Amino acid sequence: MRRKRRVSPSSVERPPQSTEPGTGTAPATRSGSLAAAPVTRFRSWAAGSLTPAPPGVGPTVPREGSLRSRALRRRRQPSQVHLSAPASASTAAGEEVEPMLEPEETAGSFSPNSPIRVPYLEEYDSNGELCQEPSLFPDPVLIEPYEKAEQEFSDKIAKIRKLPTLDSDTSISPSIIQESAADTIIEASKFVLGLSSYIEWSKGTGIILTTAQLICSTSPCLDEWLGEDKYAPNAEVCVQLLHMDDFKTGTLMYLDKQYGFALFSVLMDEPKRLPCFSNERFAQDVFLLGRYESNLLIGNGKVLSKGAGSYKRHHYMYTDGHISPHGAGGAVINLEGDVTGMITGPKHFIPSSTIQKCLEIWKTYNHVPRIHLGMKLFGIKCLSLVSREKISRNYNIDAGLIVKAVSAESNAEKLGVRMGDIILSVNGEHIATAVELENKLLDISKAQLEKGIGLGSAVDVTLALDVFNTTKCGRGRRLLKAKLSRTEEIIEEGKYPVIYGRPKKPVEKV
Repeated sequence: MRRKRRVSPSSVERPPQSTEPGTGTAPATRSGSLAAAPVTRFRSWAAGSLTPAPPGVGPTVPREGSLRSRALRRRRQPSQVHLSAPASASTAAGEEVEPMLEPEETAGSFSPNSPIRVPYLEEYDSNGELCQEPSLFPDPVLIEPYEKAEQEFSDKIAKIRKLPTLDSDTSISPSIIQESAADTIIEASKFVLGLSSYIEWSKGTGIILTTAQLICSTSPCLDEWLGEDKYAPNAEVCVQLLHMDDFKTGTLMYLDKQYGFALFSVLMDEPKRLPCFSNERFAQDVFLLGRYESNLLIGNGKVLSKGAGSYKRHHYMYTDGHISPHGAGGAVINLEGDVTGMITGPKHFIPSSTIQKCLEIWKTYNHVPRIHLGMKLFGIKCLSLVSREKISRNYNIDAGLIVKAVSAESNAEKLGVRMGDIILSVNGEHIATAVELENKLLDISKAQLEKGIGLGSAVDVTLALDVFNTTKCGRGRRLLKAKLSRTEEIIEEGKYPVIYGRPKKPVEKV
């Protein structure tokens, strides 16, 4: 049996040990301790609800000549009221005390708990005298109230330790984030939910924007252009709202495999703040915000002048900051607290310019079609300065899109576009980055839908591409025909067989 005994030194103040007339036992304490036993008695000073003190009992304050006493006298006003507090031993002896006064509005708006006290055992002998040494083998029945009080104290401490101000996740480590930026992060956190997502809201329903990885049923494929990711659209998604224990079930409204985002609806009250979108910029200072198990995840850095590699789709931007993988689907915000993108990985995100165009099309047509080009492209602007200078020196070209790969049997391949060529313009408009190209394609797709040319239409979309052939150093215009599609684009590598031995019949090259 675990026991915690503590003999209180004589110098420590204790509540008065007077007895109630006619009972021979000590009165119950304000915290509601159990009745004392006839032989072994204890007092529990565990925290409890605040109850009024006996009449005439007030808090102990410094004596007349102290600075503290004079300051308290200057603060007293006729309209103030008395708040009761435990009496000290000196108060019980008849020492004159000065009551602590508080304004009426303070007393009415704040209801404090009683102080936290650790229960300790006071053991008395059969003559009612306090034992200096506790018994080695106390009576289990008599010590039961103490054990109960100790358990209540432990339970209360455990509950208090779960408060956001004291829990194990509360960080006291120093922060290098500027004070103004910290305020911006806290304000923006009001729309970052438990899915590491952010929301729109309308008439009791929140539309949650998050990453499609949330319902990806397999490990994400390294090469997104292969289209091998599998999704579980019927998966049960639990949304943790901003309150600690507030969970709701989300319903999938739309899944976009090309751009890698998902939309869920959930019944919820209107949040304190909704996100405002702002365009992204290279070298911009940003913060990465996610949420995991109700805790806010934070990263910070700059937007890099970098484009997607051969394995990532065109619409990504990158930062030199870092955030936990649990932050995927969270918000990238600028120093003003506006959303500039949605996190899709530890260091890359979908920019807000692309997100806004997708949402605008989806709200009108319930899907987001895309034009398949059959090419992987990379902006010259996102190359290193050494590479940009080399291209400028050799080809006299300072901007455009480099062709990283061409899908086999695509219209682009049939038009003669090859790896290493440079797309100078699309429909006469110069495009500097692959993200700008994606936004251009979304604008064209929206224009086609407005004309009534939708999915499955026999009408092709024609794009005029100005192409620079880097092997022959020649320029030319190509008219690329494509259709709108709601599926993700797949880039297939061109292959052909090399024959070993003699087949039964000739094999044609692919």
